[in-house]
Amino acid sequence: MAQQIQRKIIFIKKKFQFKLVAFVMLCVLFATALITYEFLSLLQDIFAKHPALLQSIFAEGPSLIIFFLMKIAICFIIILLFTALLSNKIAGPIYRFEEAFKQVAKGNKKVRVALRQDDTLKDLEKEFNNMMDILENPEEKK
Repeated sequence: MAQQIQRKIIFIKKKFQFKLVAFVMLCVLFATALITYEFLSLLQDIFAKHPALLQSIFAEGPSLIIFFLMKIAICFIIILLFTALLSNKIAGPIYRFEEAFKQVAKGNKKVRVALRQDDTLKDLEKEFNNMMDILENPEEKK
């Protein structure tokens, strides 16, 4: 049975992972801005038709804005954490393959890649290990 691998570091390939997290956060920020714009446009139309609603909104406004901003901040934090963990599932296997490639470049034909069960690139792991088996024992082609 294969050894279970436990990764204790979330940011393995920092540059790659930070780019991925930044991209996702920018997409979320853009979506939030777009939704906020649409919502404010809708409110403007409603207040143009029913100006009496403005008084009740202004009375509740500051507390509603603070509550709204807190909810947005919590959503951003959750998305940031989720993206960091997701990037780990991609960066971890890439890191393992890079390390294996370095060993092969040094002439080590016994190197194999072992990924966690839920990591990405499991098919590549199988093909790499198969290739290394063939390179190590060329007479036993599989």
